[in-house]
Amino acid sequence: MSSTDTSAISPKKEVSSQEAILKAAIEEFAERGVEGARIEAVARQANFNKSLIYRYFTDKQGLFEAALQNKLQERSDTVEKIPIDITEILQYYFEENLRDQNYVRVLLNEAQQNEGAPLIDEPWRREYYQNHINRLKKSQEAGIVSDEFDPVCLMLIFTALVFFPATLPQLAQLISGHPVDSPEFQEHWKNCLSIFGKLFQPQPPDDK
Repeated sequence: MSSTDTSAISPKKEVSSQEAILKAAIEEFAERGVEGARIEAVARQANFNKSLIYRYFTDKQGLFEAALQNKLQERSDTVEKIPIDITEILQYYFEENLRDQNYVRVLLNEAQQNEGAPLIDEPWRREYYQNHINRLKKSQEAGIVSDEFDPVCLMLIFTALVFFPATLPQLAQLISGHPVDSPEFQEHWKNCLSIFGKLFQPQPPDDK
């Protein structure tokens, strides 16, 4: 489809067009933030004109909501496929955050530019994280994770652990002596996550 044709789009092409636009939007928001992003740049990257983007998403705020929700949905779709073992979960999300730097940058830009306004698409995003908290509760009920810890507190701790190297790579490199994308750092951090995972497992009763 040409960059000027916005009429009579088939359902299959419509889905494909939206996916291309959302992918380009994530790259633009990751690089420039919500305020600095330009619809023209998204259209150019996706090879469509602005009118098609406005047709699908109304405005830049709507485009950001759709792009961020699309990234969260990608992760949400994989939740049930992730092993229950807490160490493997931590290692999985650590690797995902290093792999998907655009997702991390979008969240950072959102945090830097927010001045107390309501979060974009907050109800849906709260539900996304609540699903993770509920999964932790199930792990506690199954005896896989210690029930001594509040699941909300656990979620905050785990989120900090898996996001730290991707959000502050320069600090991780200064502390460890290795770039975060190096095999040396990744092996070291995975070992750290393994130790943390064991700390949150139920402890066997003392033999007397």
